[in-house]
Amino acid sequence: MENIIKNIPCGRIMGESYDGVQRFLGIRYAAAGRFGLPKEITKWDGIYEALDYGPAPIQESTYYPEDPENPENHYAHEFMRGVNAEYSEDCLYLNIWAPEKAEKAPVLIVIYGGGLVSGMSQSLEFNGDELAARGIITVIMNYRVNVFGFMYLKDLEDEKGRAGNYGYYDQQTAIEWVRHNIGSFGGDIDNMTIIGQSAGAAAAEAQIKSPLNKGYFRQAVIQSSAGFTTMLKAKNNKESEDKKWREVYKASGAKSIEELKSMPAEELYEAYRKVQSKHPLAFCNAVYDRDFASEEKNKPVGTRIMYSVTSQDVMPFVLHIMGKGLSRSQAKLTDTYAYYFCRQLPGDNKGAWHSSDLMYIYSTLDRSWRPFTESDRGLSQKMIGYLESFIKTGDPNHEGAEQWLPFNKSKKYMFFDTVEHGMKKAPVLHLIKETIAGNKIGM
Repeated sequence: MENIIKNIPCGRIMGESYDGVQRFLGIRYAAAGRFGLPKEITKWDGIYEALDYGPAPIQESTYYPEDPENPENHYAHEFMRGVNAEYSEDCLYLNIWAPEKAEKAPVLIVIYGGGLVSGMSQSLEFNGDELAARGIITVIMNYRVNVFGFMYLKDLEDEKGRAGNYGYYDQQTAIEWVRHNIGSFGGDIDNMTIIGQSAGAAAAEAQIKSPLNKGYFRQAVIQSSAGFTTMLKAKNNKESEDKKWREVYKASGAKSIEELKSMPAEELYEAYRKVQSKHPLAFCNAVYDRDFASEEKNKPVGTRIMYSVTSQDVMPFVLHIMGKGLSRSQAKLTDTYAYYFCRQLPGDNKGAWHSSDLMYIYSTLDRSWRPFTESDRGLSQKMIGYLESFIKTGDPNHEGAEQWLPFNKSKKYMFFDTVEHGMKKAPVLHLIKETIAGNKIGM
């Protein structure tokens, strides 16, 4: 591994080169004050050292860390063992993995999940090495979550009537930063794909539907939440959101908006935590605005979509129905492709739980405690092969692979498992059973 320096529009930047991959970690893409919209970073002085992850957004684990060695703490045990994250409100950083000799390489932008209340780019399921080795530039961003990313009060609106949705604006600013700078890393802004899982999937769907990103994305991969954004009809929810978040304002003890903006982050988070615990499903949501929650989100776009459900997903039958609705809507303009991940992960009896497919998609099986087999590694390579083709061409089909038919034409998923693989219709009875009496991991 050796240090390298690139010249990009922002200035000079230092990263690392190894095994044909160039990696740049912790690049500040924007700055934002509390409850302020992000402002893109366009210049810096000197050489920017992009050698380590930037701070993660403040979240539950900032103040109440779970023991990642305890299997009862499922997601910490799966994805946070050995991760020593720094947390800060100043968290708008992104990471880039690029092929060493990239030239007009397709670009993949990743949005993590976590219910819009948690998540970070350095979580163990994410890595860009494998895709970079296949000629794809991978970008993974941090964005604000929970009270810091989605608090809405009428008093916080700017001159254009925007407040709340700060996390979505963070994501969109990262997208703009990529468009302005990724060419210097060898990227092609005319072939960009966005991918997200769970809340990250809903965010990815919101971003491709946003007028701010019109024409930006050729492809989108929406994992375990497809259709959620599109199928919920746009409505002006500002009044109800203001009422809900005003409870947090009151609980904070702040006497003014300025005091709310300047109080210690831990005190604000505690006020949010106190109120949120009484309404666990009410926080956090997109607030109606023209950029992310207007009627535009209900319309189809020309972006080709791949979406997914796992066999022990969160309410998988509902996800199946929403995905069908999205596919039906998109069929007016373009094809959609769907996969069903049903590998029952080795090591316990939790099955193909919500987000279990990410380790296969990003080739991070070796970071896990689970006793994965060569069959698992083979499945991972098969899935990445389809993903690679989709990112590069908008079609997952490629030489030597079983044909993947569009869902809107076949009504079939591509099944991914170590023991079965191929096009099949959804196992509806199983999905209903899991929705009613499943393990509910991820809820």
